[in-house]
Amino acid sequence: MLENGLLDTLIQKIVDEVIRRIKNQPKKAVVFFTGATIGFKDSMDSLLKLQKDGWQLKVVLSDDGMKVLNPAAIQKELSLDVIYHSGNIKSQKELYGSADMFVIATMSVNTAAKLAVGITDTVLLSLVNHGFMAGTPVVAAINACDPDDHQRAKLGMGKSSPKYREMLNNNIATLRDFGMKLVSGKDLYATCIGDPPAEASDLIVKKTDKSVGKEPVVKNQTLPVNQGECVIDKKVVSRVDILKAQGSNVIKIPAGSILTGYAADAAKEFGLQIIRI
Repeated sequence: MLENGLLDTLIQKIVDEVIRRIKNQPKKAVVFFTGATIGFKDSMDSLLKLQKDGWQLKVVLSDDGMKVLNPAAIQKELSLDVIYHSGNIKSQKELYGSADMFVIATMSVNTAAKLAVGITDTVLLSLVNHGFMAGTPVVAAINACDPDDHQRAKLGMGKSSPKYREMLNNNIATLRDFGMKLVSGKDLYATCIGDPPAEASDLIVKKTDKSVGKEPVVKNQTLPVNQGECVIDKKVVSRVDILKAQGSNVIKIPAGSILTGYAADAAKEFGLQIIRI
């Protein structure tokens, strides 16, 4: 029964996309706000840009979002008729059924952790799950769930143990493996319209020639190789890792490693070249 429903939804989405392209209809996105506040302003700026491009937005707030954020202010800023929440959603399908994209404008640590292990015990999580199952693209701002976020550090919350940071980064890596596009709030707009941020284009050299040979790498370490070079052998390369290596000109990371958005920003800030090996 569930599979038939998902198949019907997928078919309807394909039909809607064909019709939209024929009629040049605007894109439709469901936007989610959790109870997180880090990166909120950047995400709002991105959403306003999408609206200027003609995107139609429906906004859903989690229960924590209703308490922590200001629903009335969000509704006014985005000129919306209604803000959706667990108390006024009568049919989830009315939201996810016609959406071209899901945008998680603020993703809390709690939301990232639950999505990473498949927990859907809230309306918001259930809707995102429908997006996964129906193949709807999901873009999320990871500012609030990134342990290396610079604003988190300014708030005095950047002192967690390496093991705890590793757990949070692993959740982010899992969501990326699910197919979610994870970016900073300021890159939400560019990502939604299909224009990848700098990390994916002009910052990273994809791979070096394997025939040249690779420097010895010690697992989970950042170590100097030649003068002006270092190798970071980690599954997730964070801003902290880049800051430790800022004395180098070139940073080499494994081909399959995840470079967080803030790590990419730090590399760009210090003029460091990232090369995948």
